[in-house]
Amino acid sequence: MVEKEMTLAEVADRFNLSELTMRRFLRRIGFEAIQAQGTLLFTEDDYKAIREARRKCRSRSSLRAEDIPATTGSKGTSRPASDRDISMKLQALDEARADEIRGRRQAEIYDELIHGKKPSHPFKEAAVNYAATLAEGATQRFAIVGHIRRDGSISPCLIEDFGEWPVDRVNQEAVDRLIQQRFAGRAPATIDRHLITPLTGVLNWAARRGWCARPYFERPKYRSKPRRPASPDELERLAAAASPHFLPLLLFLSLTGARLSEALRLDWPDVDLKRRWLVLRNTKRGKRGPDHPGEDRGVPIHQQLVLALANLPGDHQGGRVFKTDPRSPGKGAPYPEIHGESGGGQIKTAWRGTCARAGVAGLVVHGLRHTVATRLKELRVPEEYRQQIVGHARNPMTERYEHGEAEIVRPELIEAIDQLPWIGAKLVQLAPAKVNNG
Repeated sequence: MVEKEMTLAEVADRFNLSELTMRRFLRRIGFEAIQAQGTLLFTEDDYKAIREARRKCRSRSSLRAEDIPATTGSKGTSRPASDRDISMKLQALDEARADEIRGRRQAEIYDELIHGKKPSHPFKEAAVNYAATLAEGATQRFAIVGHIRRDGSISPCLIEDFGEWPVDRVNQEAVDRLIQQRFAGRAPATIDRHLITPLTGVLNWAARRGWCARPYFERPKYRSKPRRPASPDELERLAAAASPHFLPLLLFLSLTGARLSEALRLDWPDVDLKRRWLVLRNTKRGKRGPDHPGEDRGVPIHQQLVLALANLPGDHQGGRVFKTDPRSPGKGAPYPEIHGESGGGQIKTAWRGTCARAGVAGLVVHGLRHTVATRLKELRVPEEYRQQIVGHARNPMTERYEHGEAEIVRPELIEAIDQLPWIGAKLVQLAPAKVNNG
């Protein structure tokens, strides 16, 4: 197959440069392209070599001879980069950057002559205002303003990174530098979630008020790991391998489909073991910021889960249902919040240990939620029942049970959840000594 060739104009367009600037750059690095009837032609390999040269040149402060790719000609020949090559590349970079800066500055001057000079707004001002619109436990919020650690310090955050920077000066170059300084070695998904997404949110908020142009940052490419459900055999092995303290929480997640944050926030006054009903408060569904909390959701309690909850220590009159191990440093205290949310980090050690002992790999805690939804579907439980139990998207039926009606016990949902099989045999013989609450 004949490789497609590109013209100088096409290559320059892919770099978002003028033909003149592109020609200067090629001349400075000594790149020789194919000529046909006076027209320069480039192969895809040529384009990749030029792109790599430009990328390396952008990191001028750390530029070394071995970092510069060999110059590749149209015949595929190459030669090592010399000091003269490096000098020529830097000159080409300076000219290209000068053209870009000159054009941008000319546009700014022209805009100021017509509309007047725009006031400069610091990044901190935009960040604080935008963070106030986010939910209290949102990941973005704490990536922007940080959170208080156990030692009293503030975690690294965007306000600390950019602070008094004018919002219209936060660009890709600044982001690249921050990735090298604070996110070196971090997974692409982490960089996207804790840097690119919240930073884009702040600058979009500022752009809507005319403080800066709309941002566009390069996002790292990555593939999210699928959250698979657990098989019945894996659930049995997990229950057998779980410690006595962790087993009730494991059963709760495996028999309700609740999110971990919902489980760790559950209070005893919202649990009615006698009527086999509990209420999860301020769930993710319907949440739109601090002024609009999430909906409350009523959830049926599985027969096995009644025994598991009834045999938890305490008087069951108040406080959190699930607490830390009494043998741990927390000594049976409620699970602490991380980033303003009761999330997966609090049980990481217990979960990893249980999976290792059970020989279960590739399963995350959130996979238990998918397990419940999958099993109910396999048991042909009606879709509207499944959505109400696990708290998925709203539908006409679930809308009738909102605004204070989550406490209404619904026998059809209790019957549906009881179709899930019991998990393991550890709790089967436990006497329901405390079921008569409420």
